[in-house]
Amino acid sequence: MKAVRLNLEDKQAWQKLQHVLTSLASDYMDLVAAEQTEYKFEQQVLSIAFTLFSADTNRDRLNEFTQNIDRYFNRLQLVGVRRIEWEFYLIGESAPILAQGRDIQLITAPAPLPSNALVRKDNKRAIASPAKNNALTKGKSQVANLVQRVRGWLVDPQTLEAARTGSRIAIRDPRGALEAVKNTAIAKFNDTIQWVDTFPWENWTKEKMQQIKRRHQRNLARAVIEDLLILGVMLFAAWCLVESLSAPNFNLALLPKQHIDTNMTEARYRCGNPAVSLKNYVCLSKGMRYDEVVNILGGDGKPLGFDLRFGDPKVVKDKAVIVSWASPELNLNITFINDRLVSRAYRQYTASK
Repeated sequence: MKAVRLNLEDKQAWQKLQHVLTSLASDYMDLVAAEQTEYKFEQQVLSIAFTLFSADTNRDRLNEFTQNIDRYFNRLQLVGVRRIEWEFYLIGESAPILAQGRDIQLITAPAPLPSNALVRKDNKRAIASPAKNNALTKGKSQVANLVQRVRGWLVDPQTLEAARTGSRIAIRDPRGALEAVKNTAIAKFNDTIQWVDTFPWENWTKEKMQQIKRRHQRNLARAVIEDLLILGVMLFAAWCLVESLSAPNFNLALLPKQHIDTNMTEARYRCGNPAVSLKNYVCLSKGMRYDEVVNILGGDGKPLGFDLRFGDPKVVKDKAVIVSWASPELNLNITFINDRLVSRAYRQYTASK
């Protein structure tokens, strides 16, 4: 594998080295707090300080981590560096619990180019493209560092302990937890209002106007197109916000005179297909007429006799009549008085599908 040469005097190379080592430490986030890694380059010595979560660290995993660091530096040619040292600290401790290092071959920095080396016109294009690449690399590095800091904060033992403490307090005293949240929100709101009141809006506006003016002076057509695009995006976002917050608009004149379907309130529409089934049995309710029960169960039942527990057996119209419906799986007995359902019962022969 071809070795990569990095000149740590170069800001971009220095940031690249930090980014790679932070990413390497993030692979061992159960072992190392990657966001607390510190770097120092003085007197041709590169020092890297890692922070461990606990003193009872798995030694095998720590050895694996240090070996990966060593292998990484074996693939590098660091310009102006004669020694590499890496140390491991515990959180809150000032003395390292483990220190390693080794000397490397010193590579001197190349001599600077003469002042007239880049004057030729044919090299101007070659100078412009690395600038774009540098800006893109810088943006990626900033995003990666932000992600690493957020992930490190989430796995920080202090954050986890604060979450556990907050959850215990919320469980034991919910009212007190809500009160604390309210007080915190009020304090944050007051801080925000104070920041808005004390922010130098006038100077900030003047500075922005000067930036816009310089941008228009450099390339007026490009600046106008960018302004129009930004304005269009803002108008579209405002329109979407208004549409989401506004109530639905409709023309009442287009509604039919009878736009409420009363048939959907009937029991036969709430139940399953007409059949003698357990679902339709559950759908039967007290006070239903006989014809409604027939529509639900899919046909007439077979009268069995009178039920002396209901009604008055001396009055014909108040006699309780038991009507039976049967299927291979179920048998239903329903009692009617004066064409109204007053009682129901079922017997299941097999498990319903």
